[in-house]
Amino acid sequence: MTKTKLLAGVLLVFVLMMAQVGVAFAAPLAQDTTISGTITNIETETDANGETTVLVRLLLDDQVTTQTVRLSVDTAADLGLFDLTTQEPVLTQIGQLVEIDPTTVIPDEEPVEEPVHPIAALLAAFFGEEASVVNAYHEDGFGFGVIAQALWMSQNINGDASSAELILDAKQSGDYSAFTLPDGSTPSNWGQFKKAVLEKKNNLGVVVSGQADTESDEQLQDEPSQQKNGNGHGKEKHNGKGKGKKDK
Repeated sequence: MTKTKLLAGVLLVFVLMMAQVGVAFAAPLAQDTTISGTITNIETETDANGETTVLVRLLLDDQVTTQTVRLSVDTAADLGLFDLTTQEPVLTQIGQLVEIDPTTVIPDEEPVEEPVHPIAALLAAFFGEEASVVNAYHEDGFGFGVIAQALWMSQNINGDASSAELILDAKQSGDYSAFTLPDGSTPSNWGQFKKAVLEKKNNLGVVVSGQADTESDEQLQDEPSQQKNGNGHGKEKHNGKGKGKKDK
């Protein structure tokens, strides 16, 4: 009987010791679920829907890593970081320590790429421009034919598409004072500007058809003469048919 009590007592002590060890191990896990650090900045951000959130930047406990968390105004107010009356961050909290429940953090939405017109994507790829930029030209009211001309003109002037927006602005306003033609004069209108800067094959069609990707500038310049020769052959065939009809 005594041995039984002794064994029961030993088991009880062992169970209590294991329970304490379990609590000791559980404590760091609880700390890991809390975002804690020194506040370095507090600011608000309002989205397109008028929803205001609070961005809190922290220097974490390792004194090296920084982290920015997004909170609702109510959560920030509960932490003393936002004043619901003035609707302003409490900047006096900067430099203070704070612990934030990660479940209250609002995840940042991943940016959604705006769809672009297929022609805008083609022009952008050809001229080395962002598709969204070319698409914005179109949304501003410019047709893709004019946009292509502006991109070609910029390419011929600067070797890239960097002046396309300036060229389109000039077309829209009628003010071409920012440009100088090869002869040293300033273009007075769009037609004069195009004639001085654009080449015959600088148009939307060669980009969309893919011809501009495979033909060199020299080939493009030679092509009109080739087309003339082709037209000549066509006329000869037509004349031949005409003579044949007369013989009949």
